[in-house]
Amino acid sequence: RKSMSARVAALCAALCVAVAQGFRAPQPVKSRHVARRQAIVTMKTWSKRKTLADETGGTTDLGAASVGLIGTIPVEFTQGETVLKTMAIPGQPLSAVAAQAGQCIKYKCRKGECGTCQVQLDGKWVKTCQTNVRPPEFGDVVKVQVRQGAVKAKKTSRFFSLSSFRDGFWNNLLGMVGFVREGRRCNKEYQQRITEEARIREMALAKRRALEASAVAESP
Repeated sequence: RKSMSARVAALCAALCVAVAQGFRAPQPVKSRHVARRQAIVTMKTWSKRKTLADETGGTTDLGAASVGLIGTIPVEFTQGETVLKTMAIPGQPLSAVAAQAGQCIKYKCRKGECGTCQVQLDGKWVKTCQTNVRPPEFGDVVKVQVRQGAVKAKKTSRFFSLSSFRDGFWNNLLGMVGFVREGRRCNKEYQQRITEEARIREMALAKRRALEASAVAESP
């Protein structure tokens, strides 16, 4: 009877506690994997990290020679509000100097034909891939003005979209037309070559016959 009364008392106490808390559902226990992932997410920061130049000093603070830059011509790349400085050797390709400074310049043909890499060098438009660094005409620094941005690229269509089928059909049609035109041109050139070879062959045979006839006439 005592054990039964103790159980009843414990059950009543549990009911009273449940009523006092409003029958709130128990909170689910987080697994170790979920807790670890949340901890990693909370620890991640999106602030810009410092570079080696920010921590130890760059060319502005320590000078070009102290960071391993050689050259006698200071070069300054400006793109919008961003300014990058470096040193160059006379005659050094401007593209190599831009890469050394960390300046992004878009290239395409690298032959000086397309003009994609054009920049303003001391106020004159030049092509980066075909330009070498020379001493500045005005002042002590070679100033290079890089265009702010490029034309936004056209968004590629999906593989099975209507535009992809249309573009594919158009490309195939152009390829077939070009194949037929190239075949006709090659056939015409081939016929001309065959005709010329036949003419040369006839000339060679005629010359051989003439030589044989002269040899027979001279023989006793």
